[in-house]
Amino acid sequence: MIRCIQTIMPYIQHKLGKTFYLSQGPKNTSNLPIVGLHGGPGSTHSGRLALLNLSNKRKVYIYDQIGGGKSSVTQQKHWTIETFTQELHTLIQAWGLKQFHLYGGSWGTTLALEYYLRYKNNGVASLIFQSPLFSGKDWSNDAKVLIKKLPQKYQKIIRYCHEIGATDAAVYQQAMHEYYKRHVLRDEKKLSQMLNPKKGKNNNGKNIYQYMWGESEFFPTGTLKNYNQVQALKKITVPCLLMCGQYDEARPETSQKYTKMIKSAQYKTIKGAAHAVLTEKPNEVLKHVGQFISEVEKRR
Repeated sequence: MIRCIQTIMPYIQHKLGKTFYLSQGPKNTSNLPIVGLHGGPGSTHSGRLALLNLSNKRKVYIYDQIGGGKSSVTQQKHWTIETFTQELHTLIQAWGLKQFHLYGGSWGTTLALEYYLRYKNNGVASLIFQSPLFSGKDWSNDAKVLIKKLPQKYQKIIRYCHEIGATDAAVYQQAMHEYYKRHVLRDEKKLSQMLNPKKGKNNNGKNIYQYMWGESEFFPTGTLKNYNQVQALKKITVPCLLMCGQYDEARPETSQKYTKMIKSAQYKTIKGAAHAVLTEKPNEVLKHVGQFISEVEKRR
């Protein structure tokens, strides 16, 4: 049983501070480990906890990216793609991983892609891109399509508040909540918990999110606004699995477009789910991931 497998919860110290991580699964196995990357930027490992259910056959690693969660607070100068790819490289070296599957969700797909592109002999056996963010413009265009499906009053609020810079207004928060419950997380209780974290936690991750992304999921206004690595997808030579929810803010149509650009890639839609597919439909996601990585390992 999975609950009998020891879970390790230490920190790794490095030049930027210390990174909190969870590690679970058997040490001695021929099955390759999985490294899970959370979204944000500035979120935590909590959205990747379901990946630990794959640890009955292999080692699974998830962590809080530096600056947020239980990891060290960082300065604004370190809120960059370079920082997060360096941190991931440091962790992989510290864990002694020679080959592994890399799972990224949302911003985590950006990080996974950047790590794969930046580090030669990176050990990545396969890439799993869940609800991918490869282009700020594509993300904005997807949001525009989905916003047009909201009631007119919410469309007007979103447009007007962006025009005057009033994204902290109560009406904007209401419109954002309506969008989120349709396209981010369709469970109202869990959505409220996500949007209203407990006091006393490291909330520096919110600052990172606002700096790199923006005030809401709708439109990037931060440093990732002009991010675009869509053409780089053609450089991927390892097997890939792309997934997103049926109602995902990272629209299925966009993910399917990305899939066609990758030499060895397959795509799955998670029915009934929005963006937080691992939270909403963990069993279905893990079934697809498990089948995919088993296929990859059979071809080794």
